[in-house]
Amino acid sequence: MLVIVITGLPGSGKTIVSDVARELGLPVVTMGDIIREEAVKSGISSSMASVILRLRNGTRIIAYKTIDKIPKSLNAIVIDGARSIREVETIEEVLSTKAVLIYVVAPWRLRFERLLRRGRPDDPKTLEDFLMRDLRELRYGLGDLIARADYILVNDSSIDELREKVRKILTSLITQAGNFT
Repeated sequence: MLVIVITGLPGSGKTIVSDVARELGLPVVTMGDIIREEAVKSGISSSMASVILRLRNGTRIIAYKTIDKIPKSLNAIVIDGARSIREVETIEEVLSTKAVLIYVVAPWRLRFERLLRRGRPDDPKTLEDFLMRDLRELRYGLGDLIARADYILVNDSSIDELREKVRKILTSLITQAGNFT
């Protein structure tokens, strides 16, 4: 099974990577959707739901809940939003394969501007909130994933340029994996 895991700080461009994967016919599950669903069920913010889920159920809970959403018949999957080595290890253990890890990075000013424009309810509205969110993400272990990354995509220019970089990487991975559907 081809398993591609996308990671990076908020606003780095993970969604663009996922969009290109979908265009190429790869199914995508988003770990953040698990947290947003929990937030809605509990009537709390996404950032609070993220913390509570991990405190109550352990650091691997988001990975387990994400894996539960993957149809068993797939030969390939893209998982968007890993936050720690433990989550990647969980994905690899449960799916019995080594994941290809794509780490997306972008300068903080660009990420902050993107999040302000994106306007999701859980996106930071102030620079202080943005920096606190980054610190929380890094405490989960997001920074450690860069050392484990198979690909590091620098997203500091146009969306089209990032899309082209992603398309090249994913097309190569699909070709190497053979039939993925």
